[in-house]
Parts: sequence; structure tokens; C-alpha cells
Amino acid sequence: MGETHRRSKGALSGGQWFVIILLFALTLLNYLHRQILSLLVPVLREKIGLTPVEYAGAINAFLLAYAVMYTGSGVVLDRVGTRLGLAFFVIAWSLASALHAAIYGFWGLVLFRVLLGVFEPGAWTGGVKTVAERFSAVQRGLATGIFCSGSAIATAIAPPLIVFLSLRFGWRMAFAVPSLVGLCWVPFWLRATGQPALAGGSASAPTVALGELKPFLLDRRVLAYMLARFFGDSSGYFFMFWLPDYLVTTKHFSFAMLGALGWIPYLVNDVAPIAGGYASGKLVERGHPVIFSRELLMTVGAVFVAGGALFQASSSVWLILASLSASTFGVGVWAGNLHSLPGDAFPTRVVATLYGMAGSAGAVGGLVFNSLVGYFSSHGNYHAAFIMLALLEPVGVAALWAWLRD
Repeated sequence: MGETHRRSKGALSGGQWFVIILLFALTLLNYLHRQILSLLVPVLREKIGLTPVEYAGAINAFLLAYAVMYTGSGVVLDRVGTRLGLAFFVIAWSLASALHAAIYGFWGLVLFRVLLGVFEPGAWTGGVKTVAERFSAVQRGLATGIFCSGSAIATAIAPPLIVFLSLRFGWRMAFAVPSLVGLCWVPFWLRATGQPALAGGSASAPTVALGELKPFLLDRRVLAYMLARFFGDSSGYFFMFWLPDYLVTTKHFSFAMLGALGWIPYLVNDVAPIAGGYASGKLVERGHPVIFSRELLMTVGAVFVAGGALFQASSSVWLILASLSASTFGVGVWAGNLHSLPGDAFPTRVVATLYGMAGSAGAVGGLVFNSLVGYFSSHGNYHAAFIMLALLEPVGVAALWAWLRD
């Protein structure tokens, strides 16, 4: 199968473009829903008396549910398939997000964040399984890059959209309206995936029995991928959760500067998954081994992340933004290939489960790293956080080079 994949052409068919555009919209909606709360925190402090400690508790409730159900969603999708499985998860998380419009206190918020954390991982396990089923090895890098870039673009469009909805229609409608858009996505998905497979995949492969997973759980290739996620996912979480605070508290950006310039590193991150996925796909098309090509580009991404992280001493606004943009570019290149690897390395029938297990490892790593960043930032020591950031992806890709090979 690997040789057939290497000889296949990289051009996408019309049906494949339909699927990948829907997967792009999937991750965009996924990240948009999870960002609504963070953007409305100032309003909720006034409206329902939400304290900073309670907000942190709500975030942790989401992340814990997310970590557990990353594996759980993979098991579900390998059992029921991506067509119906993704439709279910999108409906479920859209309804969970809409329920936030009914909150009147802390415990209601925690309950609905847990529900959101239970259902949102299905976007990623289902998306990766879909790419493995419906795209060849040459195509997967570009397809995954487009798929992943939806989450990056969501970080750019969420602030103006959610603030507009809140100011124009009230904060409760800021939760409700994006949920309606998520529900509208489902019929398009069911139409796009009516055929068993669009190209070179194995969407009709039998579902896996749980007992079949045991050999994979003892496979060091799976362990290597889980380690890459445990360390590498935290780099993305850092820029999602901590970059604005870092620019304001350490680099002394005003709130106006943050609004005017803080989007630049995220914009660079938008294009990086596509560039990284396309580059690895071209290497495969030219005859290089598939996994080698992904890991080579992930190594390039790790170098960019580390380089940008270690050059934070400047006081120049543009040098600060340039170095941070180098890091976010590296995060994007890494992601565009990281999410392609399961489809290259593992059988399609178990790819969602194994990817979900690794995603759970990444979420646990994110909890650990975020706790450390919170400690260091509270003591005014972002320097230590950036040193850790510089080491995360090199450690993760080292495990891949050691144990996950073609």
C-alpha cells in the first residue's frame, strides 16, 4: 500500500475538496466554540459574578473532560465510522455550547464546560480518521494542513465576531448563534460522505474490536507518537492561552497595542500547517519515505519554535513579534505533519482510537505545562516558561526519530 501511495498524484478531486473544506470548517467551529467563554469573561464577571478562581476551575473542568474523551471519542469513531460519528459529535458539542446561554452561576458553567469537553475531541479524532480514509499519503499532508488551519483562523476571527454578537444582541446570543452554525454543518457533511471512500483510502474497513487494540498498546511506535503529543501539544496551548498575557505583563503592550498587533503571530500560524503539510507531501511525491518526510518537517518546525522562544530579550516591538511569529510558524508546521502521522503509521480501522489516546496524552501534558507556566508567570518569570517551550518539541520529535520509522 505504501508504494501505491507514493506513486499517487497529489491533486485533489472535487469530492475531496468538498470533504476537506468541511473539515476546515469543522476545526474552525471547534475552536470558535471553546474560545467564546474566554472572550466573555469580563462580561460574565459583571453579569453572574464569575471570579478569576472560578474561571480557572471552569477551564480545568473542560480540560479534564477533554483529556478523557480524546481517547473515548476515538473508540466511538472507530466503532461507528466517521460519517455518523462526526455528525453526532458536532450536534452534541453545538448543543452543549448553546446551553452556556442559560448559565446563571458557577456550577452551571462547570457542568456545560464538562459537556463541551466531552464532545469536542471528536472533531480531531474524526478529522484525522477521515483524512486517513479518503486521501492518499501524497495528499494527506496538504489535506491535514488545511484541516488544522481552521483552528488557527478561528483564533483570529473569534474576538471581533464574539464581541460584536455580545454588544449587538447580548452575551447569551454570543453562545447561541455559533451553535446554530454548527448544526447547519451536519447536513453538508452527510451529503459529502455519502460514498464509502473518495480516493485511495479504506473507509469501508471493518470496525475494530476493543480486544484487537492490545498489540498496539504495547507497540513502541504508538508510545513514540503519544510522547510527541505529550510534549508537543503544550507548545500550541502556550500560544493559545498565554501569549496575550505575556505581551501585556512582560513586554508592556497596552491593550490597544494588543488589539492592533497581537494578531500577527496567529496570522503566521494560520498559513504554517498548509505550508508544512504541502512540503512533506512534495517530499513523498518525489519518492522519499512517508514517515521520514513528516518527521523531517516536524524537526524543521521544532527548530523554528525553539529559535523564536530563545530570542525574547529584545525590547523592540517588531523583533518581539518576529520572534514570536517564528515560533507560531513552527507550531503550525509541526501540527500539519503531526496530525498526518497516524494515517501513515497505523491501520485505518484503529487510527481514531490510537490518535485519541495520543490526544489524551497531549491534553495531560498541556495541563502540566500550563500549571508550570501559571506558576512562573505569577512570579514574573516568563523566561523559564520560554526555556521549557524551546525544549518541548525537540524532545517530542526525538521520540519519533527513535521509535517511529517507515
